[in-house]
Amino acid sequence: MKTVIIVSKCLRVTKFNSEARWYEFHFKGAYAGERVKKVMLIGSNQQLLKAGEEYLIYVRLLSCEAGVLKGEILKSKPLDECWDRS
Repeated sequence: MKTVIIVSKCLRVTKFNSEARWYEFHFKGAYAGERVKKVMLIGSNQQLLKAGEEYLIYVRLLSCEAGVLKGEILKSKPLDECWDRS
């Protein structure tokens, strides 16, 4: 499995079941030569991300089809907590 790092704003949170949630992120660009319009990530209920906030996310890729990149959140951190300490 491939892993990538994504910096993006969460647009929507959908509760999938009692163990997982789907998160939709804003994205414009390309991955492996394919145009990407949307990023859909699945995460556990322990990873509570909020709509409207920006995140730095470490993702395991599951698929990239029809302009939608799907993956699993391995780690995430709010972007406002990521700063240079030098």
